[in-house]
Amino acid sequence: MAQSEGTRDGSAISFNGLLDRFACVDNKMTSIPATPSSTKSALLPRTPNDSSVSSSDKSRSPSQLSSPDRSSPSKKITKKRKIPRRYAPPARYAHLAPVADCLEQNLICIFVGLNPGIMTSQKQHMFANPTNLFWPLLFESGCVARKLTCLDDRRLPEDWSLGVTNLISRTTAEQSELSKDEMVRSAGELESKLRHFRPKAVCIVGKSIWEAIYRFKTGKSLKSDQFKFGWQDSVEFRFAAQAAPAADSSLPRVFVVPSTSGRVAAYSRTMKAELWSELGLYVKAVRDSHQI
Repeated sequence: MAQSEGTRDGSAISFNGLLDRFACVDNKMTSIPATPSSTKSALLPRTPNDSSVSSSDKSRSPSQLSSPDRSSPSKKITKKRKIPRRYAPPARYAHLAPVADCLEQNLICIFVGLNPGIMTSQKQHMFANPTNLFWPLLFESGCVARKLTCLDDRRLPEDWSLGVTNLISRTTAEQSELSKDEMVRSAGELESKLRHFRPKAVCIVGKSIWEAIYRFKTGKSLKSDQFKFGWQDSVEFRFAAQAAPAADSSLPRVFVVPSTSGRVAAYSRTMKAELWSELGLYVKAVRDSHQI
């Protein structure tokens, strides 16, 4: 039996033959086929716990990995600029009544606005829009001793020796709906009104109003280097001067401040308050000297 097990086809089995007998490797097999589980894991997204995640990624939180880096410069979002309205003929707002002036003769100061806005016309009170800074600045400057609203406009002349009028009486929604020629023509009507009421000072509430007055009196445009807010040198063209006597004492002093409209954002609230405070010192000084 031992001999028959040690022979194969009558020939002795060598040591190498024994090795070949137990060999089970197929030379044609080059790779092991993937199992379903390994294929599925290859398709799944990697997580921060995956060993393939870099060390820098491991130090970041899951929210940082899933969201973009917000520290990088973002594209600036610019607001669309509002296009001003075009000129509006008087008929467009003819259904809105003009607002009565609040005037008396020999007042300390008369304030001149541009023209009534829609809300002012609807309420029939000066500077009625709640976004307008006229009434807050009037109090903060010391021109009046208590807080007022547009409902107090009729009492300004009697209680505080102050008045309010407008360059143009007709109502519009925006200044752009008025023409420059209309503003210049109205400057002549304003001058006649001021000559009649004879105030000691005039406060022009808006640079464009003063530019219209300047063009009316000189026939020229007011250059930027010729203008500054505050007290103006109007002796040259004698704005609102009395016909007689021809002394400088017959000239009302002219003070110009930016428009108090909420639409005008070119000047800061602080800058406006400082200008109004200068006017307030003058008004209080005149009031105290005349015991008004």
